[in-house]
Formats: sequence, structure tokens, C-alpha cells
Amino acid sequence: MRNVRSFASLRMTSKRVAVIVLASAVMLIAAGLRLREIRRWSLNNDEIAEVRWSSKSFSGMMQEVRRDAVHPPLDYVLQFVMGRLGGPEWLRRLPPVLFGIGTVALIMILARLWFGTGAGIAAGFFAALAPMHIRYSQEVRPYSMALFFVCAALLALELYAMRRQRRWAIAWFVLVFLSGFTLYFAGMVAGATSVFRIFVARRDALTLLWKRLPLIVLAWTVLYAPWLFVVIRLANEKPPQPPDTLDWPWWQLRVQTFAAGDWRFEPVTLGSWAFWICVAMGAIAAIRFKPLRIALFWFAAGTALEILVLQLRPHYSTPRYLMASWPGAFILAGAAIAWLMRSAPGRAAVPFILLLFAGHAALTLHVYYSGERSDWRGIAEYVYSRVKAGDNVMMANNWVQRNFGYYWAHLPARYDVGLIRYEQAYVDWPGPLWIVTGQCQPRQPLKGAGVMERWPMSEEAEVVYVRPGQKVSMKEELCPE
Repeated sequence: MRNVRSFASLRMTSKRVAVIVLASAVMLIAAGLRLREIRRWSLNNDEIAEVRWSSKSFSGMMQEVRRDAVHPPLDYVLQFVMGRLGGPEWLRRLPPVLFGIGTVALIMILARLWFGTGAGIAAGFFAALAPMHIRYSQEVRPYSMALFFVCAALLALELYAMRRQRRWAIAWFVLVFLSGFTLYFAGMVAGATSVFRIFVARRDALTLLWKRLPLIVLAWTVLYAPWLFVVIRLANEKPPQPPDTLDWPWWQLRVQTFAAGDWRFEPVTLGSWAFWICVAMGAIAAIRFKPLRIALFWFAAGTALEILVLQLRPHYSTPRYLMASWPGAFILAGAAIAWLMRSAPGRAAVPFILLLFAGHAALTLHVYYSGERSDWRGIAEYVYSRVKAGDNVMMANNWVQRNFGYYWAHLPARYDVGLIRYEQAYVDWPGPLWIVTGQCQPRQPLKGAGVMERWPMSEEAEVVYVRPGQKVSMKEELCPE
């Protein structure tokens, strides 16, 4: 009997060691992929806007954030602090990297609580390799922090349901508020999923929160009141574009983007289909396993709410607006892998599914790390190293002025070179002239000017040179005719 117990104990210890090794490997992958290249890439358009605003005085920054109103202010406040700490530009990307790594860990823990250890490791594996999550874990934008707060809020609520300790209820309340103060949809999804979780356990573990839910919602509203007026103003403004048509190309982009693909339109790969088949299997498993229904609501209902709001109040069409509900998909996919591991045929299929996803994600990440980012710093340095005294440098439109102009201003002053904003231009501008263009597609080559260099990943940017004694004709915002 003693030998049997020793063998069982040794077996349990081996399992614990294997779990620790696998979980540690997932976290190392997540950290390595999110830290890679953050020192090399320059800031892009949205990052530059956030850095410029957060470099002003606090009141000046808040004035810009209220005027823009696209995102709540918490991430800008964080960048305001980062800017005052000093250091190289890449340090501003460190908070989103850390939030991204933390989100992978939280997804693993939630999946483990809702479906077991195997689901946790598999969910973390999918999240760690997801190209879209890696990208936004490396950008000075609010998405990484918002996803972290959503996951942390739901974990705090789960821990309160398990332990009934007031500190976890307070943490949940604060984290839901922080998610909404970072990203509108994050607050909406965190709040809706929390209400669903409380409703499910309203007669046992979460009775107290269910009874006090109206007061909790009122408290959130009071805390959010200073920003609520900004939201109301934004809702009353004319949308920048009509609602998206929810046809197959619209879905195709998001099916690929939120799996093993990137943020451009491309066919859905086998790796992405493998991921979504696992998500569907996890949704089916949720019919039988009640805790998994929280992940299903998080993903399915959260996505439906996001799409509904975007149909009622459309904004520029981009997949990233659906990110707040996305972690639920990782948990469902992880649960499917754990479910498959319970049978011999399933165990045979799991390696192929994981390899398909990992292989296609690796192909996407190879392109991404090879230069799939804007390089306005490189463009500014390229022009700066070639201009001569008496030359003029023209920024072709507002986009170039924001991006190229930001990095040009950080180079040593050249008072012998004229920097021309696009508002100053007229129809025929003589050389010697360097013209930096961006987002001007489609366009014809400039007559009398030679293309010096192209940056297709930087909004189709080009640097063209007009020789002395020659002129070029421009159209509105100086995009060449």
C-alpha cells in the first residue's frame, strides 16, 4: 500500500512539474515575442499623436484627449508619466508590453478555473502566439492595457465567488472602472460579462453582489461622470463614415485577423480555421460545462454588443475595435484542446491543430518583424542625410506633417533647409525640392521629379526629388497628380 501511495505521489509531482514547465514556456514565448524589436521601430501615426499630446502639460493633454474623444484618458495619463520619467523612445512601449504579457497569464488562469489546467495552457499558447495581440502589445495605444483590465476584472470576480473575500470584490469594481476609463468597449464588455456572471450565481456565491448591483452601477456612473459628458458629445456628433456592411469580406478580415493572420485583408489560412474550429468546439462544450458559459458570453455576446454599437454609431472600419471580447475566444479554444485530449482520436488531432496555428502565426510574425511597421524615423533620417543648403523639404499632406514632421523636429536643426508645410504650397513649386508623400494612392509619377526611395509599409510613403530649375504640379494636399 505504501508503494502504491508513493507511486501516486510521484505521479502527481511529475504532473505538477510538467504543468509548471509548460506554463513557463508559454509565458517565455509571450514575453519574447512582445519584447522583440521594440527598440528598433519608430512610432507610427496614432502613437505619435498620443506621445505628442502626453508631452504637453497635463491640462493641455486632457484638452486634446477631450477634443479627440476617441478613447478615454487613462492610457494618456500613463504616457504622461512615462514622458516625465525620461529615457529613450522605446521605453514608452514597455507598459503595453507588460500589460500584454500579463494578459496572457490572466487568460491562462481564467481558462484553468473554468475548464482545467490543460485548457489554461492551451488558451495561453493561442494568446501568446496571436499576431494581432503581439502587435497591440507593442504599441503606445490603450488596447493592451484595456484587455489586461478586462481579464483582471473577471478574474477578481471569480476569486470573490470562490473565497467571498471583500478585497476581491473591491478589486473587481475598480478594474471594471479602469477598463472603461481606458477603452469604451473594454468597460462595456467587462461590465456586461460581469453582470452575466453575477446573474448566473445570484442564488449562491454572488447573492450579495446581485442585490447590490444597482448601487454598484450607480457608483460606476458617478465615478465616470467627468468623462460621461465627453461620451455624450461624441455620440451626438456626425459619424465619420456610414456603418460597415457586414458581408463575407468584412467577416473574412476579422476571422483571419483575430486568429493567425495580420490586420490586412488576406485569405483565411488553415491555421486560422483550426483556431476557429476550436472556438466552436469550446462553445459546444459550454452547453455541458457551466463555468465555460462565462467565456462564451464574453466572446459571443461581447462581440455582438461591439458590432451593434458600431452599427448605431459607426467609426473608421478596423478589426481592433472588437478586441475587448476577444480573450473569451482564446479560452474557448483552449477548452476545446483540453476536451480533445480526453480521447485517443482527439489526442492525435491536437498536435496538428497546434502546429497549424503556430506555423501560420509564425509566417505572419516573420513578415511583421521583417518590417511590417511604419518607419517615419527612417524616412526623416534619409532626407536629412541628403538635403543640402538651400534645399526645401515639403510635407505633402497632414499625415506626413504629423509623422515625418515629428521625427524631423527631433533631428538637429538645419536652418539652411526650408521645411514647407502642405498649407504653404502652391500649384507650381520649383526645385531643388524634396517631397515626402504618404497615403497618396493611387497616383502617377511626378513630372520633373525622381523617386529617391519608397516605404510601402509606411502608408505607401515616398521621397521624391525635384531638381534645380524644374517644377512640379500638385493637387489638393499635394498628393501628386
